Amino acid sequence: MTTIYDATHSHIERSAIIKSPDKLEHPVSIGHRVEVHVDVDVGSFSFINTDTIVYRNTSIGRYCSFARGCEIAVANHPTEMLSSHSFQYSGWMFPKLEEYNFKRQSKFLALPKTTIGSDVWVGAQSIIKGGVTIGNGAIIAANSVVTEDVPDYAIVGGSPAKLIRYRFDHLTVLFLLQTAWWDLPFSVIKTLPFDDIQACVVRLREIRKSMPEADEAG
Repeated sequence: MTTIYDATHSHIERSAIIKSPDKLEHPVSIGHRVEVHVDVDVGSFSFINTDTIVYRNTSIGRYCSFARGCEIAVANHPTEMLSSHSFQYSGWMFPKLEEYNFKRQSKFLALPKTTIGSDVWVGAQSIIKGGVTIGNGAIIAANSVVTEDVPDYAIVGGSPAKLIRYRFDHLTVLFLLQTAWWDLPFSVIKTLPFDDIQACVVRLREIRKSMPEADEAG
């Protein structure tokens, strides 16, 4: 998938730490003291606000919004091994201690793949556990702890997060997923009647029929 944009179109604060800048699909907006760790893909037009951390092995779609102070793809710890501590399967924590660098037999995946779809809004101070999949169009209420997968267009909240409701009725959700509006050129998206979802669906279906090859953000 290609794009006509480059890094000059993005807004990234100087205090932000981006470990894999080549994995950003520009344009993106990244706020003060944000940390985006290695192996993190961030889709175009996504916004990550102040003090949010995105840990490694994470995929973020397009048009996502992350409020302040979120932690995304938080590492798992073992609960059925001798200890919940990482010394059993990883030696990176104390590299200056020679004895700590022993050959480990135990295997544990602390940071499994975390996938966040497009058009996802994550409220302030929320935590998303590593290995979770967040569907397209989902909303995570502020101060939530997400430990399980979230369906497309679901609104969840709480600790642990539970389903509150869906943003739209089932048929509208299906139509929106079929059109995948976030993959259309921005020049087309900006002409949609944003405040009338049914009119948007009708227009998107017309656009998709007339642009069967439209799969670029441009």
